[in-house]
Amino acid sequence: MKLTLALLLTMFLATGSYAQAVTYDDFRTVIPFLQKEEFKEAFARTNKILSSTQNDSSDLRGIVTYMNIFSATGMVSLGQMTHDDFTKNANKYIGQYVVMSAHPCVDSSSRAFNSLQFTKNDSGKLQGFTIAANNAKTSILCFEYFDYAAPVNPSDFIGKNVRSGGILKAVETNLNKSTIWVARLRIADAFARVMTPR
Repeated sequence: MKLTLALLLTMFLATGSYAQAVTYDDFRTVIPFLQKEEFKEAFARTNKILSSTQNDSSDLRGIVTYMNIFSATGMVSLGQMTHDDFTKNANKYIGQYVVMSAHPCVDSSSRAFNSLQFTKNDSGKLQGFTIAANNAKTSILCFEYFDYAAPVNPSDFIGKNVRSGGILKAVETNLNKSTIWVARLRIADAFARVMTPR
């Protein structure tokens, strides 16, 4: 009987730790490192959070997954990670839910950094597009392309802060191993969501 209880307790504890969810505090602890572009620390922290929350499918885990990929692109831009190591890391998340940073939505003619724009893809379909750059705007860390699951009307979003996300479909890296731009992220079944101030 004691052995059975011990085994059940062990199984419960193992299941509980594996089913842990990302908390708002987990997410907030990474933000200062990204703001200061301390990408190596942000990468280490997001790795730790993601490894302990594998059953979580929440927006917060999607945000932390994106933070992990974004911090890795930052490390590449600083020479702290190779393009090949970046690809190996990012490919782990293909097929998973990612949620990007909120950006101001601007008219597509501006081609502004760190903003969401709506453009047409090669087949003429409307897509979302973000150029996520470092603070100095000397390196494009990610080109992000969003194929939306439902029709979107750009006029509903222009002038507002918008968060997009969806399923990470593909990751491409700069074939020249340059840091002028590091990666392209392709997001399927995407959404666009106007952010309201907290």
